[in-house]
Amino acid sequence: MPDAPLPTTENPLRKDLLRVLVARRERFLCQAMRVLGSRDRAEDVLQDAALRCLDCPLRQEQIARPQAWLGCMVHNLAIDQYRKSKRRPSDALAFEPPCPLAGPERALSDRQLLALLEENLAMVPTRNRRIFLDHRVGGIPQRDLAQREKLSPARINAIIADIHASLQANLALCTEPR
Repeated sequence: MPDAPLPTTENPLRKDLLRVLVARRERFLCQAMRVLGSRDRAEDVLQDAALRCLDCPLRQEQIARPQAWLGCMVHNLAIDQYRKSKRRPSDALAFEPPCPLAGPERALSDRQLLALLEENLAMVPTRNRRIFLDHRVGGIPQRDLAQREKLSPARINAIIADIHASLQANLALCTEPR
């Protein structure tokens, strides 16, 4: 069976529609992306719209508002594609991003950072380290720590802030790209 001839743009209606589609491409792309949530799928919709413009029947009457007509076409094609993807969940899952869980490199990096924090905390005086950990890890309010340690709430706050700043500075030094 011979290949079907490719449609031509000799028809002024086709030329006009394609010209508007190309000129307003970003607008139509955004319109399709709002429905589909994906730039790649929206690009597919625009390609389908262009093919339909080439395949539109030869008519003598002109479309009064080609931009509005194309907007409706893009919107309807986007909705059709959205509905198809909902009917075929296995196809939709094929394009999902990989699992965001940490890989082995990330786990190793996190362990190294944790070891670095433990080393830095080991250099902090015992009472201050206990105050810091009780507040940050244990969730004990600063006023309760102040009563327990017989210090002012402002002093407890200063101890926690100093240790936090020190840990953050040491971490920044060790994680800077070289």
